[in-house]
Amino acid sequence: MVVTVKLEGLNIVQARGKWYVYVRDTKEKLLGGFVGTKDDLYKRMEMPDFMAAYNAPRLRNMKRVYPEGTLGSLVEWFENDCPKYQTLAQATKDDYTAAFRYLRPEFDFALADITQADLYDLRDRCAKEKWPRFADKMISALSSMFTQAVKRKKMQGNPALGIDKCHKSDPNANREWQAHEWDFVAANAPRYLLSPMIIARYAGYRGQTIVKLRWKDYGPHPVYGWKCFQKVANKNKELVMVPAVVELQDHLDGLDRTALEICTRQDGTPWESEVQMQTAVSHYLRDLEEKGHIGEGTTLHGLRTTYAADLKRSGAETGDVAAALGDKSERMGAHYTRHVENEAKVIRAFKGKTKK
Repeated sequence: MVVTVKLEGLNIVQARGKWYVYVRDTKEKLLGGFVGTKDDLYKRMEMPDFMAAYNAPRLRNMKRVYPEGTLGSLVEWFENDCPKYQTLAQATKDDYTAAFRYLRPEFDFALADITQADLYDLRDRCAKEKWPRFADKMISALSSMFTQAVKRKKMQGNPALGIDKCHKSDPNANREWQAHEWDFVAANAPRYLLSPMIIARYAGYRGQTIVKLRWKDYGPHPVYGWKCFQKVANKNKELVMVPAVVELQDHLDGLDRTALEICTRQDGTPWESEVQMQTAVSHYLRDLEEKGHIGEGTTLHGLRTTYAADLKRSGAETGDVAAALGDKSERMGAHYTRHVENEAKVIRAFKGKTKK
C-alpha cells in the first residue's frame, strides 16, 4: 500500500512521460525528470531530500521575526491574536492565508508608508501573476486586517478602503435553475450529491452552512410541531429556522445516518470542507451540462437563488425572503429575487396582449 503525503502549494505536471514538481507560488522546481507511475512519484516525494527542499522556505519563514510596524508583524498579530480573525469561516481563513502567502515578499514594508496607490500597483501586479479574482481577495484580506489594526491604533487609517475590484463579476452568476434542470438532477443525482443540492433548493442554505448541518439541527419545531431546520448560519451568525417541505423530508428520512453531519461523501464520512463538497457537486453538474441534460451556469449556490425566487413568486415580501434566507438585510432578499421583480413587470406590461 502506498501512503501518500499531503503537501500544499505544489504544482505537479507530467510531460513526455516524466514528472515535474514545482512550488506553485514561486515556480521553484523541487523535482524534475522523474520517471515512474504517480504512486512512484508520491514515494519519491516522501524521501528526506525532497521533504527538506519542500520545507526549507517554510522553516526560513518560521524563523523570521518582523519588526513592529511592518506588514509582516501585522499579519502575525492578525492570524494569531486578533479576536475577529477567530470568528471567520474556514473558507475565508483559507483565502486570507493564500493572500498573505503571496504577500510574504512585501512583509518588510512599513505600515506607515503604505498608500492606496501602492495597493493599486500591488493589486494590478497580482492580477497579472495570479488572476483578477485572487487579486481582489488579497485586497479584501488586507482591508479586513487593516480595519482591525486601525481599531487598535496599529495604523492611522485603512488604505485598502474603496479600492475598485479588477474582477468584473457576472450579474447572472448563480442563476435560478430552470424547472426541467432540477427535475433531471433530482431524479438522477447520486444520493450523496443530491443531499447538499436538495437542502440548498428547499432550505436555501449556503454551502458553508450545509456542510456543517447535523442531524440534531433537524426535527420537529417545539411550538408548531412540523419538521424544520434550526441552524445558526456560519456567514452572519443568524439563527435561521426553515420548515422542511415534503420533498426535503422524504429525502432526509431515506438517508442512512453514518455521521453526525447530514451531508456526507460517498463512503458515508463527512466532507473535509465546503470547498470539497462544492467541487464534487460542480464536477457532476458540468458532466451533465456536457451531455446536454442541463444548461450552462447551474451551481449549488444557484439553488439558493431558486429557493428565494420560488418564495417570491408564491407571494412572499422581500423582507420575508431575506429572513428565510437567513440574511439580516432586506437588500439581500432583493438581490436574490431582482429577476423575479423584473419578470413581474414584464408580465404586467404584456397583460391582455398574449391571448390569441
